[in-house]
Parts: sequence; C-alpha cells; structure tokens
Amino acid sequence: MKAEFSKRLPTLNRLLLQSHLGLTLALVAVALLIGGWALRSALLDQATAQVEIAAINALRRLDDNRRELTVVARLLGERPTLTRLVKQKRIKEAEVFLDTYARSARLHHARIEQDGKILVETGTPPPQPGMEGLQFAAVDDTPWRVVGGEIESQPGVRLWLSQKVPSRALVADRDSRLAVTLWSPDRLLAADASADRALAALRHVLATGERELVTDLPEFAAVRMEPLRTREGDVAAVLSVGVSRDTVRREVAGWFGLLSLGVVGLAVLVAALSARLAGRISRPFAELASRSYRLGFGNLDAELPAQQYTLAEADALLRNLEGMRVNLLHITERERARREELDGVLNSVDEGIVVLDSERRIRYANQQFLELFAGQDVVGKHCSEVLHPHTGTENHRCAAECPLIRARQHGVAQLVELRLGDRRVHNLVMHSAFASDSRQVAIVREETPAEASRSMRDAILANLAHEFQTPLAAQVAAVELLRDHLRESADGHARRLVDAQYRGVLRLSQLVDNLLDSVRLDSGEMRLRREVVDLPGVVRDALALMQPLLDQRDQQIVASLPILPRPIIGDAQRLVQVVVNLLANANKFAPDQSRIWLEVVWGDQYVSLWIEDEGAGLPAFANKADLFAPFRRSPNEEPSARGSGLGLAIVRALVEKHGGEVVVASPRHGSGARFGIVLPFAEQDAS
Repeated sequence: MKAEFSKRLPTLNRLLLQSHLGLTLALVAVALLIGGWALRSALLDQATAQVEIAAINALRRLDDNRRELTVVARLLGERPTLTRLVKQKRIKEAEVFLDTYARSARLHHARIEQDGKILVETGTPPPQPGMEGLQFAAVDDTPWRVVGGEIESQPGVRLWLSQKVPSRALVADRDSRLAVTLWSPDRLLAADASADRALAALRHVLATGERELVTDLPEFAAVRMEPLRTREGDVAAVLSVGVSRDTVRREVAGWFGLLSLGVVGLAVLVAALSARLAGRISRPFAELASRSYRLGFGNLDAELPAQQYTLAEADALLRNLEGMRVNLLHITERERARREELDGVLNSVDEGIVVLDSERRIRYANQQFLELFAGQDVVGKHCSEVLHPHTGTENHRCAAECPLIRARQHGVAQLVELRLGDRRVHNLVMHSAFASDSRQVAIVREETPAEASRSMRDAILANLAHEFQTPLAAQVAAVELLRDHLRESADGHARRLVDAQYRGVLRLSQLVDNLLDSVRLDSGEMRLRREVVDLPGVVRDALALMQPLLDQRDQQIVASLPILPRPIIGDAQRLVQVVVNLLANANKFAPDQSRIWLEVVWGDQYVSLWIEDEGAGLPAFANKADLFAPFRRSPNEEPSARGSGLGLAIVRALVEKHGGEVVVASPRHGSGARFGIVLPFAEQDAS
C-alpha cells in the first residue's frame, strides 16, 4: 500500500526545491542590485575620467591648431610667387593663388593688407578680420582662429589667415559620447544662469579663470570646464567637455542587460542543479514514508526491507523505524498481557466498574457491571439509557440527568435504580472514582442495608424538617408578636417566659434548618445564588438573629467590622447561616459572661472572618476531618451543651461552595476555639 501524502502539506522535494529556488532568486536579486549599482558607479567614474582626458586633449588640439595656422601663415608669406604677384600689383592672379592655397590648407578666409588697405581677400571673413586670436561669430557663436603674419621683402604688407574651429574637431572620433562646446564671454554673460546650474558654473569659470569639474548637474553626469586665455592673460573663452546623463543611463542599461542575461543563465543552471539535488535528497525519505505507512495502521508484523541509502540520515531513520516497530510490537504484547491481567483483576472485584468518555458513553464495563444487566451489551450506550435516578423516571436522554454526571459534579454518591424493561431490579450506589474532561471512572454496587438505612434516615429527616418548617415559622411569628405585646408590660415573669420560649423556638428553627441543609448537601441539591454580598452586613444580620441567645448567657460581642475595599460574590442568606452556626457553637461552648470576638481582615485576593470564644477549646479528634463530619461529637465524652453535630459540617460545605475555606487556628485572646472562614473577593469588573 502506497502512502497518501496530504495535498495541503508540502513534500520534502517541493520544500527543498522551493527553498533552493527562493535562495537562488534572492541571490539573483542581490547580484543584480549590487551589479547595477557597481556598473552605474563605474560608468560614472569612467565618464568623469573621460571628460578630464578629453578636456586636456581639446586644449592641446586648440593649441596645435593655433601653431599650425601660424606655420601656414609664415610659409605662405615666404612663397616667392605670392611675393612677386603682390609686388607687381597683379591682384587678380594673387587672388587666384591665395584662394587656391586657402582651399588646400582648409582655410576659411585669407586677406592681404597694405597699410590697412585690403589688397587681396578670399573666403568668408571672421567677425574681426584684422584682430589676431580666438573670435566668435555674432549670429551662431561659431569659434574662429585668426592668425596674422608678415610677407617677406614687402614692408607694410600683412597677411591674415582665419579658420573655423568646430567643437567636434576638438575630441577624437571614438569619443562620440562627449559634448564639447566653446563658450564666448558675450554668450555666457548674456544668458540667464539663474535656473541653469551649468551656465552658472561656466560663468564662475569665466569670472575666476579657474578650471572646474562638476558631477551633480541634472543634464550631465560629469562636465569639465577649462578657461582659454589670451597672451595677455585674459579669459577669451571657456571650453566645456561633458557626458550627458542619458548617455550614461543607456550605457548602464546596456551593461545591466548583459549582466542580467549572465545572471539569469546562471540562475537557470543553479535551478536545474537544485531540482536534481532536491530530488536526490527527498527520494529516500519519500520511500521511507511509503514504507512506514502501514505502521500508522498498526501493522507491526511486517519487517521493513533492509536497504543501504547514500544519505546517513535516511539510513539512520530506516534503522530507527525498524527498531521502533520491534519495540512497539513488544510493548503491544506486554500491554495485551497487562490488559488481560487488569481485566482479571477488575472482574474479580465485587463492585461494578464503568468508564465513560467525554460524550458520557460507556467505553468499558467489567463483568460485575454487565451481570447487573443480565448479559445485555451496554458498551457504546449513553449512561442515561441504562441508569435512571431513584425518582422512578424512566426516559432520561439528557446528559445533565445522568446520575454519573451528578456524582461527578457534586462529589457525592448517587442512588440510582437499574431497570430491565419496565421492572426495577436493583437499587445501586454509584460514585465517581476519577473524572477529567475526557474520561470518568465510576464504581457501581448494590445498595447495602446500612446504606438503605442511611437513605431512609435522610428521607425521614428531610420530611420531618420540611414538615416542621411551617409550624415553626408560625410559632416564631406568634412568639415575636407576644414579645412585642409584653415589652411594656409590668409582668416581668411573663416577659421572661416569653423570652425563654423565643430562644427555644430559635434553637429549634436552627436545628430544623441544619437537618434540612444536611440532607440537601448529601444529595447534591444545594444551590447558591450569585450576587454581591456585604460581609460586614452579613455578620450584623447574624448577630441580630443570635442576640437573644447571647443575652440569655450575658455574653459580650467584641466586633471589628471595617468597610471592605471590594465586595464578595455569593449567597447572603447562606453566609448568614454560616455565621449563625459558628456563633451558636461559641454561644453553647463558651461560659456565661464571656466574650466572643468577631474580626474581619482582608488581603489582596481574600477576606477572612474570625470567630473566637473563651470556652474550653476544641476536643482532641484523631483526624481533623472528623471535626467537620456530620453527627460527630467528642470522641471521649458528651459535653454539657448538647447538639446535633451538624453545624460545622454545614459551615464547611457552604463555605467551600463559595470557593472558600474553613480554617481552625490557635486562639489569640484566650484558650477557646478560633474558627475562620476565608472567601475570595469578587473580580475587579464585578458590580
């Protein structure tokens, strides 16, 4: 059987391939980013160096042009033919000769003057024909080079040669990317340099005569500006050699394209190698996953085939899987044997044992539990389908009505009845031995005679307490009315008799309430209200109820009831009952004319109420839990003050239902008993 991999989860091959491709793409992006930045920087540096060299070469070419033109003028002035024609005033022939010579020498203008008068002239004259140096045309600002010279053997005769100086001729043909311009002073001074940084830099060079290199212009990547001086030292023009930013961008784009092609080609090669490498790495693990597929379904008998992988991890994983299979096989055998032993032990006990899952369905039942159902199969059924409360209700399907749920929630044994069809067969006692969110273990057994007697006792007590409540309430009301009627009477004997009657009715009412609450607590039917409670107010209400009994014995209350910073949440009526029971114990077991201390203290999370008397103290119980057990008295002797033994049991149960704790501490004010109830404060957002 082949393994079926989840389509929602990536395979190792896919994960390795994606990681390799992602790393490759990241490296490609980094390489292109760094390469593009390096190319741009290199080309900018190259442009800067190129304009530096081109400016130097342009200056040299200008100087060479001047020297060449000077040499041409000297040689022309030494020509015998020109000298003879000028001397003989053969103007036409001299003009033809001069024109021919000017064409052959690539001159744009030639002139022969004598005493300021033009004898011969050919070509287009420069802006200032009779002035030697660098000149610029007024129309298009074309630069001219003008050179003058003497004709030998002809005193007063002067030769003027003029030649245009094209800017493009100042740089080599291979430097076609360069922009070369000769700027005349008039042109620079007339231009508006406020919005043009290049013109401002040119005018600065013209004014200072200092060369300048600018690399931060919007139009140019780099510009070299050189001043051209006359023989007198004045700046006659400014030479600018620059490389435009568009040219650099095109070069960067071209080189970046080549770099991108190389990097992409390398990335494709790396991706192919990554795919092959990922397949080689993942193939052994895919085979192991396929082979271990049957282990997931509990097939531990088939051995994994022995194979030597080239990867040490895959080979180790294969050995570990085989070792795990063998270990699981041994563990399964041991667990099976232990399960058989456990079944034997559980089937040998007298009680029935049942296990329920999170849905409260029966997942296990031992032989004794099954025998209660005459061989019926109860495994898989909901507990409410086979167990019914003792009330006789036959059709319970709600999980909340299942007695096991009640046993778990209230921590008490539940009396249920087992029915086979419409016939009741047994009364069962069931309690929860272990409970968690996903599992519950319960022990079920038939009701013993002692438990039946206890159940009957609880039922009788509950009925008696319930029946006594109504006449007692009427009796209390009648006695209170009689007390009010005799309050102003002069018959002191009648008042004392009424007070005694009132105290007796209060004690009887308290005893009935304790009996009824004891039965409710045992059955798990005690319910509490959840409301904001003022603990000092609860203590004052309890004192008001106990005041007649305290006055009877002339006992003094020493109370410390400060205002609490935060309230508590609970049932005020039940908390009054707790304080009344503790005060009743102090009233019974403390001597006459003694003091009873009530103190309320608090901390960050809890508040405590302490009640201490001046009695003989607590009896010596073998176990502290016996102090709070119902119907328990002193193990050695019966004290003079008699009671039911339910007060402390009810106090502990009610306090724990409020999330608190009952504490017994050493006395602070005497040698009597000191009890404390610790209750949690309400949460900060409770109102």
